[in-house]
Amino acid sequence: MSSLQRAQGRFGLTVQNKEGRTRCADLAQGGCCRLLFPRVARTGLEAVTVNISGGIVAGDRIDGHIHCCAGTELVVTSQAAERIYRARPGEQAACINVSCTIEPDATLEWLPHGTIFFDHSHLDRRMNVEMAGSSRFLYLENRIFGRSASGEVLKQLSLRDTLSIRREGRPLLEDRLAIEGDDMATFFGRAAVAAGQMAVATLVLVAPEAEAQLAEIRALCCQNDAVDLAASAWNGMLVVRGLATSSWRLEQACHSLVAHLRAEKAAPVTWRT
Repeated sequence: MSSLQRAQGRFGLTVQNKEGRTRCADLAQGGCCRLLFPRVARTGLEAVTVNISGGIVAGDRIDGHIHCCAGTELVVTSQAAERIYRARPGEQAACINVSCTIEPDATLEWLPHGTIFFDHSHLDRRMNVEMAGSSRFLYLENRIFGRSASGEVLKQLSLRDTLSIRREGRPLLEDRLAIEGDDMATFFGRAAVAAGQMAVATLVLVAPEAEAQLAEIRALCCQNDAVDLAASAWNGMLVVRGLATSSWRLEQACHSLVAHLRAEKAAPVTWRT
């Protein structure tokens, strides 16, 4: 099998508090990765990740690091949905590794657009978060397994997706999704898996006030009949899971929950365009 050119990318961002406003203290970017900083009318900072390679294929590698110094507020989103394209037989997985450090009284909101998995895609993705007890971390990941509205059928998939959170140096959450096989229609069709729903969402809030949000979040979950949502809270953490046949409906439902958890602050710029 001939060797094809693959994308390599890296990004690093450190933010610090300067006179009550969050400002960029250090920035690194290279390869296929770029960070953009739209103007926002608030004291926090917003960063938009851009993959100029146009998508992810097997063999690509992206490494990123986010560091939020004490008292900062950072929102990280993406320019558009990330696409994980078809891999050739025998190719190594695409690898995406992101590490985040959140110091005391800092807030990091990781709110990208969804990830679209095409047939025969192969991905190994991991996010590691180290946070202080007084910091806040909000995370959203929408996964779309095949674009059914376009008539696409997801048959084969190889995916390892991990979110690992440590608070004050102690493990808090190890959320792992592992899917591998060549009969995805049957797999997702099982009632215990997704009952045929191919759009899957995970929303996590780790914050001192997280558990107090549970009742209101559950009430919001019950207002949307087109999406299956369930929420739980424990140990200073709130977790919401979502399933839907329509990725657009799932995205809108998650955006509503995120707006509530962000106290109705303006949505990320790329969510509004």
